[in-house]
Amino acid sequence: MEKDLNDGKKLREEGWNRRKERRRRMADAVKISYKIFLEAEDVSQSRILSCASYMRNILAGCGNSYISRAALDDESDMDDFALRLFVDEEIREAECSNEEMAESFIDDMAGLVTEIAQAHSFLEMEGSFSISYKGETVSYAYTSWGGDDGCDFCEIEAAE
Repeated sequence: MEKDLNDGKKLREEGWNRRKERRRRMADAVKISYKIFLEAEDVSQSRILSCASYMRNILAGCGNSYISRAALDDESDMDDFALRLFVDEEIREAECSNEEMAESFIDDMAGLVTEIAQAHSFLEMEGSFSISYKGETVSYAYTSWGGDDGCDFCEIEAAE
C-alpha cells in the first residue's frame, strides 16, 4: 500500500515537472514581426538605386541578428520614378536563440527606422514591429511623412 502511494506521488511530481518545463519553454519562445514600407514619387533613378542600396546595407549591418536577416523587397518602378521598398518579416523560435538581441529588439528597431527617416526625409515610411517574449507582447506602429526627419511612434495595445 505504501509503495502504491509513493508511486502515485512520484507520478504527480513527474507530471508537475513536465508541465513546469513546458511552461518554461513557452516563456523562452520568441515571436518577432516587423514591417517597413518606404515610398516616394517623382524620384530620380539614381536616388532610387542609392536608397535601395542604403536600405540593404543598413539592414545587413544592423547589430541585432533578428533585424540583420531581413530581406528587402524592391518594387520600385524606374520608368515611373517611383520608389517602393518593403520589409515584411516574421520570426518564430520555440526557444530564443539570442536573449540579448530579443531583449534589445524594440530599441534597436526604433533606432533603425528613426535613422532611416533622418537619412531619407523625402520618403514616406510606415510600418510596425512587435515582440512576444517571456510572456509579454510589445507592439508599435510608426509613420514618417515626406519632409519629416523623424518617426511618430504609437504603442499598440494587446487584444485581451
